[in-house]
Amino acid sequence: MRTTLTPEKLAELAAQGRAEAARSPFVDPCAAVQSKKLLRERGEEWAASVLMRDLSRRSIALPHLPWLEDGEIETLILADRAEWELFEHAATA
Repeated sequence: MRTTLTPEKLAELAAQGRAEAARSPFVDPCAAVQSKKLLRERGEEWAASVLMRDLSRRSIALPHLPWLEDGEIETLILADRAEWELFEHAATA
């Protein structure tokens, strides 16, 4: 499954994700858990389409997960919310 968001929206969400990540020098543990859940439920193909890059590089700590750069955890969460908003809007239109 791939994302339904436009490249422009994905770029906007990536900028927001980087800004959120820059607020703290530490990874938000709740966001990390949520992103792991998204990767499990939506898959790496979806995540790769959201992040617009190859996810073949693996995490050192958790080799079953892809390596994510600063702000990408937040970007995945923002993209998930944005897609649900699109689906809700389409369902009520």
